[in-house]
Amino acid sequence: MKKISLTIFLLSLFSVCAFTQQTTDKKYSLITSTNNAALTLLSITDPYLSPISYSGIGVGFEHAERKYFNPENTDFSMQHKLNSLVGIALNPSFSASTTYLGGAFSWGAFYHYRKLSDVQILAGATTDGQFGFKSNMRNVNNPINVDMAVNLNLAASLRYDFLMKNKKVRLIYDFETPLMGCMFVPMVGASYYEMFDLWNLRNTIHFSSLHNKLAYKSALVLEIPMRTSVFTVGFSSHSLKYGANDLVFKQNSFSLLLGYKTNLYKFKGNDNTAPSNFISTEK
Repeated sequence: MKKISLTIFLLSLFSVCAFTQQTTDKKYSLITSTNNAALTLLSITDPYLSPISYSGIGVGFEHAERKYFNPENTDFSMQHKLNSLVGIALNPSFSASTTYLGGAFSWGAFYHYRKLSDVQILAGATTDGQFGFKSNMRNVNNPINVDMAVNLNLAASLRYDFLMKNKKVRLIYDFETPLMGCMFVPMVGASYYEMFDLWNLRNTIHFSSLHNKLAYKSALVLEIPMRTSVFTVGFSSHSLKYGANDLVFKQNSFSLLLGYKTNLYKFKGNDNTAPSNFISTEK
C-alpha cells in the first residue's frame, strides 16, 4: 500500500513539474502600444469648395499597436493604427476659413529583417480607410465636402539603435505610399442633396492608382527609454494629391510629434526587461 501511495505521489509530482515547465517555456506576444499627439501645419486645396488654397494649423492624435502573428516566429508582425486630425485653415486674405476634421484606420503586415548590426528593416503592406470632413461656409451652394478613400499601401520602417549618455536609444524612419484603391470625388457643381437624397452617385466613386493619386506619409522619430515607458519625439509629413472629374485636390501637413510607447504589461524600460517568454516586436 505504501509503495502504491509513493508511486502515485511521484507521478503527481512529475506531472506538476512537467506542466510548470511547459507553462514556463510557452511564449506570449506582447502588444507594443504607441500614442503620439501632434501639432500640425496644414495646407488644403479643394476646388469643389474654393479655387484658392487655404493654410492653417491643427492638432492630431495617433494610436498604434504592433505584435507578432506567432511568438514562435519573430519574422512577421501585424500592426494597426488609428489617427485623427482637427484643424482650421484660412485663405491668403484671411477673409474665409475652411474647417477640417479627418481620421483613418489602417491594418498591415510586416517582415522583420535583422541581419544588419544595430539596424532593423521592416517591410510590408497596409490597407486603410480614410474619412475627412471639410466645411467652407463662404460657399453657400455647397459648403461641405467629404473625403472618403480606401487604399492598399506599400510601407517600410527603418530602425537604428545607438547609445546616447549610456542609454540605448532608437531612431525610426517610417514611410508609406498608396499603390491602388478607390476614392470619393463629386462632380463640380453636384450637390450632396442630389448625391445622397436622390442617390445620384454618377461619377463619384473612382479607381485610384499612381495615374491619379500620388501621396506619401513619412515620420522621423527618436525613442528614449524612461523609467516606466519610452518617450517619443519627432516629426512627420504627409503629402497628398489626387484628381478626378477635372478637379485636382491637394493636402499637405507637417507635424511635431510627442508621445510614449509601452508594452501591454509595463516593464521599466531597460532597467527591468520583460521575461524571456514575453516576446516584443521591439527586440
